[in-house]
Amino acid sequence: MTQLDRPTSRAFAPNGPLIWGLTATQIMGWGNLYHCFPLYMQQMQAEFGWSMTESNISLTIGLVMADLIAIPVGHWIDRRGGHLIMTFGAALGAVLLLCWSQVQTLMGLYVIWACLGVAQGCSLGLAPSSVVTANVRDYRRGLAYVSFFSALASTIAIPLVSLLISAVGWRHSLMVQAGVQFLGPVCVNAIILRGTRGSRSGERGKPASERAPSPVPRVLRMPAFWFLALACSIHWFISMGLSMHILPLMQERGLSLQTAVTMMMINGPAAVAGRLMMFFLVPGSSGIITGRYMFPMFAAGTLLLALASDFTSFVAYAVTFGMSAGVLMIVRQTSVAEIFGTRGYGAISGALATVSIVPRTTGALTVAVLHDWFGSYDQVVWILFGLTVVGTVAFYLAAASRAPD
Repeated sequence: MTQLDRPTSRAFAPNGPLIWGLTATQIMGWGNLYHCFPLYMQQMQAEFGWSMTESNISLTIGLVMADLIAIPVGHWIDRRGGHLIMTFGAALGAVLLLCWSQVQTLMGLYVIWACLGVAQGCSLGLAPSSVVTANVRDYRRGLAYVSFFSALASTIAIPLVSLLISAVGWRHSLMVQAGVQFLGPVCVNAIILRGTRGSRSGERGKPASERAPSPVPRVLRMPAFWFLALACSIHWFISMGLSMHILPLMQERGLSLQTAVTMMMINGPAAVAGRLMMFFLVPGSSGIITGRYMFPMFAAGTLLLALASDFTSFVAYAVTFGMSAGVLMIVRQTSVAEIFGTRGYGAISGALATVSIVPRTTGALTVAVLHDWFGSYDQVVWILFGLTVVGTVAFYLAAASRAPD
């Protein structure tokens, strides 16, 4: 049995080429396939006359597709590693960006985003986390490094794409991003992921009678799983919803477009600052310990947004919310392994995403519908604040359980 076949084998260092390669693919992948959505939606709404709700349905469709394939993608990576499926997902994303640049109808946009959801599910978020957990000796540090720098995706992509759209138009801008997606994530994944394993790779080839059962049914019977699912669902719902609506929200409250874009750029550095705090203040980068501080901070950030009315108060919101939301991405990834164990990490994380599919995928659409219902974002943000309080309590209940490493 080779080193990569042993179930407990983690062959890569948390600061080696695998981590830095994954970090680069996540920065480019998130920037290309997700963070620039609001910029393009503004352009398409102006050109085609679509409403905010109509255009946000496309993002919801993409998120639903990403979550629907979460369990099979996680199972594949647990058994076979991430090389083939992550390279495929990145390549599919490049092709779909080209297709998006030629879209003419709302239905065409919906079809493209359904397929983009598949590309996201195969190459972003859960997929690299599963690879890191199975292959990196100190998986907590590995996850923290990848997430730490991936937070820069919005900070890098939003201003660059905004300039690109101004220079060449939104269709040609998407073509440029397709090229970046192919030269970056596709090529890097094809090279760096060779030889990686999954958390259950050592079980392949054994007779069925000798294989340990999947950990997913056992985990689904644990109350901690459902408390963690509730906490993560609320974090996903609010993060997804606000990321797509914070630009028009700030404009609604009197900020100029340029100032609002500048404010959005604060989120990335704020998330990095929060993750720096995690490195230095939390022993072993424990997700459970960190979450006990960051979920209350997440609630405080949402409260600041509800009260914000001028540039200074929006800065306070952006720093507080950005720091906590960025760190909670790491908490979500590491707490799965800390509470339930590392075996079957991909499938368990996929199950967590799947049972949270409705709140996770309807954040942007729900906020859009509530905005249209109330006529402004004011009441909507207070509803979101109430949800953060519920999420904080749910995480504390989930964190009461912990599996051996």
